[in-house]
Amino acid sequence: MKPQTKDKDIRGELVKEYFAHVDELRTGKEEAVAKLVDMWDADGTFEFVGTPPVNGTFHGRNAIHTLYNNRFVANRMPLALKGTGKSKKSEETELGVVHTTPHHTRLMDDKVVVGWATKIGTADQRGFKVSGSHTFKFKDGKISSLKVVVSPKADDADKLDLTALGVDDIGRLSLAAWMVV
Repeated sequence: MKPQTKDKDIRGELVKEYFAHVDELRTGKEEAVAKLVDMWDADGTFEFVGTPPVNGTFHGRNAIHTLYNNRFVANRMPLALKGTGKSKKSEETELGVVHTTPHHTRLMDDKVVVGWATKIGTADQRGFKVSGSHTFKFKDGKISSLKVVVSPKADDADKLDLTALGVDDIGRLSLAAWMVV
């Protein structure tokens, strides 16, 4: 790895700004959509790598705008969960918390890699934590490429009950929150 340069320091700051805007988006601040889109190069590519159907590629500013706008609209999204019981009856709830905590940031030659954990839960405190990474590439101070990799494994999270969710529920909740952007 080459020594850090001023350019790499700027990229690290851009990554911090990115995650701050994602938090704003997830807490219902609609202006975060425009702030996030403004961080992108016009020909940028956002790639989400997860277990199908939780994956997708978005190329260009319009597609990326749609991605962030759809994530904004998903706030408080209604969900029907069955739980772990034998009952076939669905319980209505809604997407509650989706919060990413970046843990490790590594500035490399042409990219910035961030390891993180994201807490995903319902409004009634059922949920889990997943880990993953963001790999950013930049061009002229803008994001030119972002690859998000998400683990398919759900882990226990503080103040959320994973045991109350069935396998299908974990899938539904993951799909609702899939834009772990």
